[in-house]
Amino acid sequence: MDAPSVSEEQIQRTVEDIREAVETVSEHPDEPGAKQKLEEAIDAARNALDVLDRRVQQTHALQDLDRFIEVSDRVLLAVPQGHASTASLLSDLSVALRRRFLVMGREGNPQDMDRAVALAEDAVAAVLPGTGTRRFVLGNLNKLLQERYEQTRDVKHIKRAVEAAEEATQGMSKNFSHAADLLNRLAMSLGKLFEHTHELGVAERAVAAAASAAETARAKGEDREAALAFNTLARVLGRRFEQTGDPDDIDRAINTLTDSVPRIPDPEGNEDRLIGLSYLANLLGTRFERQGVVTDLDDSIQYSQMAVDLMPDEDPGRLPQLFNLALRLAERAEYTKGIKDLDGAIAHGRRVLVLAPKNHPERAIWLCGVSRFFATRFTMGAKSSDDIRQAIDLSRQAVAVDPKDILVRGVVANAFSNVLKVKYEQDHRDVDWDDSTDLAYLNEAIDVLSSVVEGGFPESHPDRATLEFGLGDLLRTRYRQGSNTGDTGDLDRSKESFRQAWINRNAPTTVRIHAAIRVAEIAESLAEDCAPDAVDKDCPDAAVGSLRLRHWKEASTYIEHAVNLLHALSPRHMQNANKQHMLARFAGIGASAAAAALNAQRGAQDALQQLELGRSIISGLLLDLRTDLSVLREKHPDLEAQFSRLRDMLDSGGRVVRSTASWESQSHLRRRAEKEFEALLTKIRSEEGFDRFLLPFTAEQMMEAADPSPAVVVNVSSARCDAFIVRKDGIEVLELPLLRLKDVQARRKWLQGKPDMLPSTLEWLWEVLVQPVLDNLGFGSPFPPGDSAWPHMWWIPVGPLSSLPLHAAGYHTRRSGETALDRVMSSYSSSLKSLISGRLGRTPCCDTSPIKALLVSMKSTPGYAPLPYAEREAAMLEELCPSLNATLIKPPERKADVLEQLGRCDMFHFAGHGVSDPSDPSQSALVLRDWEDDGMLTVDDLRDQKLQRKPPFLAYLSACSTAANEVLGLIDEGIHLGYACQLAGFRHVVGTLWTVSDPFCVELARRFYETISKEGRTDAAVHRGLHSALRALRDVQARTETRGPDCEGVDAAGGGAGGENGGGADVKDSGSGKPAASVSREEGEGNKNDGDRKGTVGGGPRPTMNSLWVPFVHFGV
Repeated sequence: MDAPSVSEEQIQRTVEDIREAVETVSEHPDEPGAKQKLEEAIDAARNALDVLDRRVQQTHALQDLDRFIEVSDRVLLAVPQGHASTASLLSDLSVALRRRFLVMGREGNPQDMDRAVALAEDAVAAVLPGTGTRRFVLGNLNKLLQERYEQTRDVKHIKRAVEAAEEATQGMSKNFSHAADLLNRLAMSLGKLFEHTHELGVAERAVAAAASAAETARAKGEDREAALAFNTLARVLGRRFEQTGDPDDIDRAINTLTDSVPRIPDPEGNEDRLIGLSYLANLLGTRFERQGVVTDLDDSIQYSQMAVDLMPDEDPGRLPQLFNLALRLAERAEYTKGIKDLDGAIAHGRRVLVLAPKNHPERAIWLCGVSRFFATRFTMGAKSSDDIRQAIDLSRQAVAVDPKDILVRGVVANAFSNVLKVKYEQDHRDVDWDDSTDLAYLNEAIDVLSSVVEGGFPESHPDRATLEFGLGDLLRTRYRQGSNTGDTGDLDRSKESFRQAWINRNAPTTVRIHAAIRVAEIAESLAEDCAPDAVDKDCPDAAVGSLRLRHWKEASTYIEHAVNLLHALSPRHMQNANKQHMLARFAGIGASAAAAALNAQRGAQDALQQLELGRSIISGLLLDLRTDLSVLREKHPDLEAQFSRLRDMLDSGGRVVRSTASWESQSHLRRRAEKEFEALLTKIRSEEGFDRFLLPFTAEQMMEAADPSPAVVVNVSSARCDAFIVRKDGIEVLELPLLRLKDVQARRKWLQGKPDMLPSTLEWLWEVLVQPVLDNLGFGSPFPPGDSAWPHMWWIPVGPLSSLPLHAAGYHTRRSGETALDRVMSSYSSSLKSLISGRLGRTPCCDTSPIKALLVSMKSTPGYAPLPYAEREAAMLEELCPSLNATLIKPPERKADVLEQLGRCDMFHFAGHGVSDPSDPSQSALVLRDWEDDGMLTVDDLRDQKLQRKPPFLAYLSACSTAANEVLGLIDEGIHLGYACQLAGFRHVVGTLWTVSDPFCVELARRFYETISKEGRTDAAVHRGLHSALRALRDVQARTETRGPDCEGVDAAGGGAGGENGGGADVKDSGSGKPAASVSREEGEGNKNDGDRKGTVGGGPRPTMNSLWVPFVHFGV
């Protein structure tokens, strides 16, 4: 179909007709029909323009658009001023000029846009106020001014846009045909003005206008207009979040878009959907930056890619979206250490820089981003040093742009200083620092950041904290380089910068925590500088002591701030994997807080509370959700019902289930549930008798944990090491001057590769820790073996100490009783909270009723070495079942079947392979027959079980490393198979710290269960069962240690653990890397099919003591 057209002769004739009619009316106003001829001539001209406009719409040809503009100019010149058609003609011409500017793309003439704005202003002036036409032309003017602002960033344009929209909507009925559109234009204009001025009052007006626009459109069934208004609302909320850090804003923004984008109608809403996708991707990326939820990052990348794919290459909006995609890929690369994502980010970023005009308003931001990508790739060691050179060059280009917006200058300065610091560290990595060290890059980085921080950057803006933290870090580095000069100016400035970052309540939580820690570290170093051997001998001791105490008090105050804020990083709605990632950054913070509190003379109870608050955060949240509700149910059943409903929504580990049919993800529901949960907690605590409901335990409650057995919390930090002795009548601190954190770390590392160090490690533990503690508790001499009233205690080791066997400490080869095993029965707990919570609502167990015993025995496992003794272990337990009053359950050895039976059993015994995951402890697992198809039975799987209503009595995990966590950053979180069973509801758990011997496990389990069968299912029987079995087998092995292979001693004791193999040293190991003392696997991680597991680790010498019994431990109540 041919495009409509109008000939030049027709146009010329029409324009001449208008001129003649104007002349006639002017000269002969009373002439009959003169005015009528003028109106007919103008109508003919408008009809001709309509034809030309239709042709433009059909051909999209630039020459047709040029002709429309040229004809419109001719018609406007001919039409008399003040004519009723002037406003529409002016408005149409302004629209055409805007269209030509956009069609020309990067070749567009800015004068077209300037003239379009001027014509739109003329159109407004040509119409009387309060009319529908004036509202229409004001809306057109507003749109042009918004676009001109985007192109120039000249604030006068957006201010005038706001004025135009405010006039257009003033006194407007919501039934007006364009009401929703005009309200949305007002919201958009106010939103952009807020982005420029950062005035919260402007943001509030923008939010109100956008909400009104959405409500108006929804009420009239205008789906597209409603979606546009929601897009605007989300953008404003997102921008306000960036300034205030209020999580409600970004949650509301994301929820708004996930609800509105699917409602955009097809096909005319494609552009609107694209805008919504872009906003959604950006908001999810921003929330990831602040809260660290990795699913937000994945979703952001997905939606960014969708938006980019929908945009044509020539669309100017494609560049910002392509850069955002690059930014999120780089962030994921930093999170996962994946070089593929980083290469993709660099490729996309480079393309943006090539295509973007030199004067693009976002160019400085994009240069900084690509600079960061190169610097990140350099620090990851993936490419050559050319990456850092490119990073510096791009950063310098960004600085040269000299952006006018102070916030953009902040971004540029932060990026540039970070790159300079990377370069400085590269240059000085292998150089001894001294006074002559070149500080050029470091000094330049400090100057760049200082100029922005001191140059008017808003103090309450979240990014101000990031800048202050970066400046503090640089100043501290420079101070350390020149610390021998005695000049503390840089250190003082550094400390103040960190303090400013901390007090900014709008800052990201991670930045505030890191800043508080830095202040505490500096205060601690100043306190150490006041040590007796570090001060002027002429300085009075009292003055030195006072100054030292003052520094320690400051350190304690700020580390306490950090601990109190730590829980904000791990909200209940967050997936456990994300919680782990966030908390791993702050490993040891609780230990540092406790040490600082003691040095600040704040007392044992205060220090212990700080230690408890800074540890076991993930498990603590789960314990809160699974707390006993019987009293609440009895007194306030309605509140209990609400609690249970919200708990069930939150207590799922946060595993997001994705569905392409729904845009509202599970995480949004969980966020809402958490807000309701917090409000419910406040309501419950207002009820009489529930004022401490799910609050941190008081000193009195912590002392209750030591009834009937004392609990010892052993804290190790770089500042000091102490044992908190918790008795039912008090808490005291036993300082351990011979125990040092670096020694603990070294011993832990040695045991991973040098099992022959185990005997000396047990003796060292005795000297520096265990003996002083036992002496303090009154367990200073061996207990008579035949006495049934053995004392019992709880060990709660902190940090890397939790990997060491405190229960086995001592001189076992001396036969002198100088061992923990000869003086006390030892059990473990991950925290006092775990110990207390495990007892709430539970009476002491002394049940003799019939029970169900779930047995899973894995003699053979696909892909793993055979365990011939697992079958004997199962047979032994089956024989003992009648004496235990137990009915045996032996389900198929598949994951689903075992999980199903866990909720029906009273005892669970697993004999098979255990896997300790060296990177993610929540994926440590028991290996079942279908592990290749359905996955292993992981910590996450066990932790997600909720068996508290009918808590099972015992889980006996006869496998390797079931009480081990190899991730040092998460070692205080108690993330291992044993504790997962406790969280699921098991009252007692027997597990292992490292690799264990297959034949040895049989005899140990037999002796343990024999005690249970004799004494009944009591807590004391469990304590005594494991303890007596360990003592007996240690003694048997010690007596026969010269007989040859290690397990022969066990066989001689009548346990049948040696058999025809002469005590073969098969171990239930799958690559944990932990020691098995005198036995361990010799094959590497990938040789799981190799069944030969005899000999010593690395072929080293045989230890002087047999230690197969050492790794077995008890967790319980």
